[in-house]
Amino acid sequence: MLIEMINDVRSLLYFLVFVVLYEIVLIIFSPFIDHFFTTLDQDKIHKESNIEILTEIILHVIVLTMSFLVLEYGIKIVIKKINPKDYYAYKTTADLLTAITLIGLQRNLIDKLIYITNEHPFRFVEIEE
Repeated sequence: MLIEMINDVRSLLYFLVFVVLYEIVLIIFSPFIDHFFTTLDQDKIHKESNIEILTEIILHVIVLTMSFLVLEYGIKIVIKKINPKDYYAYKTTADLLTAITLIGLQRNLIDKLIYITNEHPFRFVEIEE
């Protein structure tokens, strides 16, 4: 029984180390993607139209999607090399971390989404029931 408890604690520690290390990788990697794209302030200075901003948002989302797929492929390989007892716990955690961190650190994308949402034509049209 003591051996099982030690193994459970060891498994938990390995899992926590995996989470922390993967989160560090994502925190370092995510801003690189964001810096490929201009800020909303730069777009306003260059007097880009809403269509140009929307196009950049779509391109940013495509790059994020491709990055997510590459990270997912890589993390599957890493998890298989770790060979944990519960592969799906690691995989689900990695997917959740990737989604939250990869999107959450995209400051330029978030600013543009907020801006374009406020500029949406339906905001100014009163919808009657």
